[in-house]
Amino acid sequence: MTPDAAFALELAAVAVVVVLIVAIVVASAGACDPPAAAGAWRAAVHDVERALGPHTLVTSEQAKAAFKSRRTAAAEEEEEEEAPPSCALCLSEYGSGDERVRVLPACGHYFHAECGIDRWLRTRGTCPYCRAGLRPLPECPPMPPRAGVEGHFD
Repeated sequence: MTPDAAFALELAAVAVVVVLIVAIVVASAGACDPPAAAGAWRAAVHDVERALGPHTLVTSEQAKAAFKSRRTAAAEEEEEEEAPPSCALCLSEYGSGDERVRVLPACGHYFHAECGIDRWLRTRGTCPYCRAGLRPLPECPPMPPRAGVEGHFD
């Protein structure tokens, strides 16, 4: 093979590699749809706003009373969870009186409204204390029995 033919072959190989790289970049850019991702983010923020309506902003005394009343008989049998003594975001204790706190609907934990809990929830969507979601999970209906299956197992 002559030096000119070898050079032409190397040049063709480099051109093929460049074309393949450009094709991969274009294909992967089409797979990432920024408008859809932005729409999903806006929907998540809207869910946070809906879950955290004005009914979740109360005084610290109201939040403590509501937290205690949420404990179920099952929780009392095991080990009753105490209301958090301090805000998980700023680590300062809750005051009394008209101090405003945000109560999370799913778990009942509460945080100082001034500490930026709303910003936390918009970016993470979970309670910083127990990692519960913003809304209680819906209860699943029981599974219907399967036809032809007997309850006898040896």
